[in-house]
Order: sequence, then structure tokens, then C-alpha cells
Amino acid sequence: MIKINLLPREAGKKTESAGASRGARIGFDPFLAFILVLVLLYVAGAGVFYWAYRESAKVNRAYQEVSSRKTQKQKQVERAKRELMERSAEIEDIERRYEVARALSPENRVFWSEKLNMLALARRDLAVYITKISLSEQVEEVETPESVRKRQEHRDKKLPGPEPAPVKRPIINQWLTIEAVAYGRDAQEKLNNVVAFQNAVKNLKWRRENGTIVRFLDGMNPEFGQLPQKVANVGGVEVMRFGFIINAEPQTDRQVSSTQQPAGEKRS
Repeated sequence: MIKINLLPREAGKKTESAGASRGARIGFDPFLAFILVLVLLYVAGAGVFYWAYRESAKVNRAYQEVSSRKTQKQKQVERAKRELMERSAEIEDIERRYEVARALSPENRVFWSEKLNMLALARRDLAVYITKISLSEQVEEVETPESVRKRQEHRDKKLPGPEPAPVKRPIINQWLTIEAVAYGRDAQEKLNNVVAFQNAVKNLKWRRENGTIVRFLDGMNPEFGQLPQKVANVGGVEVMRFGFIINAEPQTDRQVSSTQQPAGEKRS
């Protein structure tokens, strides 16, 4: 069979060139791919930046909240410190008043009116006459152990504000001075009456209305301080003048060192 090409030679060539041109257009373009990668990287970078910005904003807000709470707490602490400093003087004054009130009502309080009544019994059956009785008092202020500890702690820890003022409690020292004259036929009898009177005072007991038995030397020092003795003339009769001092125990709400020198010995 004989095939006859009815198309012109020029038209066939054009058709072939057109097919080749279409094949060239649908091929891989490196420039476009590069642009696409850049766009993707930009979008990804923008996303990462936005996420980091949001996280940073969260952290910053949290920091601001914590900082604000810290500032408020610091203000509260400073206000509390100022209030405490303002009240410290008032508190110290209350402590001082409390210590004084406690010291004025000690457990070993001496009831001198009772003891003076008891003295009248001591001279019975003795040629002794009391000529003078005097009661003396000396108040000493001693810093409390709590006050010493607080002030030492303030110095050691270097706490803010002024050092607390010392809080002191009074210690009441009292002593009774008895002056008397003793009669007798001779010096020995007068001296015997002096000794007998002092022994009677030391051993003297008293029954209260409630039935309680008390001693004259309750709350007192049993060692008497002696005044000078001398012979004198009273109404034409020779007598021996004598006297002694009885120290009361220090009156306070707490124990006092036994080494404290009695007030009566200071005076004699």
C-alpha cells in the first residue's frame, strides 16, 4: 500500500517544534524553587519569632507580678518595723511598770507592824526598856535577766534601731534599829539582860488569829549588827545603853545573791 503525505513539509516541521516548546515549559525551574524555599524559611522564622515573643511576654508578665508582690511585701514589712519601733518605747515602759508592781508585792514581804507588836513580848521578865525603834529602807534597782539578754542580742546581731533601754526591778532593803537600856546590880547583870533580850528576840514566836505560828525572824537575818555599848546614868540610876540592827532579807519577786551586803552593816 502506498501512503501519501498530504500535509505540507513546512507544517510538519512546525508541529514538531511546538511539541518541543511545550516540553521545555513544563520542566524544573531552580530559581522558582529557591524563591519557594526562602518564602518557607521566612514563614517558619516569623512563626518562631512570634512564639518566642509570646513566651517572653508571659515571662515578663510573671516577673512583673512577682516583683509587684515582693514590693508590696517589703512595704508591709517596713510598715510593721516602723510600728514596732514606735511601740517599743511603750512596751518597755509597760515592762518597767510590771517589774515594779511585782517587786512591790514580794512573797517574802515583811509585816513590820506585826513585828513591832511582837517586840513587846521580848522584854517581859527582863530589866530592859526599849528607848528607840527606827525602820530604814534602801531601794536598789537591778536590771532583769530578760533585759540583759535582749540588749546583748541586739548588740550581737546588730539589729536595726536603737538598743532597748534597760528594764530594772527594785530590790527593797530594810533594816530595823533597836536602841534600849538594861538595868542591873552590876555590870555583869546588865550584860546578862542585854544578851537575854537579844536571845528572846531571836526565839520569839507569835500566833496569828488564823492559828498560824510565825517567828520574829521570819524574813530576817538571824545575825544582828551590834551598836556600841556604853554606861550611862538615867534618873540617877546607872544603866547600860545598847542597840542592834536586824536586817530584813531583800524583798523582791526573785532570789537575790546571798553575798549582798546588808544595808544595816553599811550604816553601822
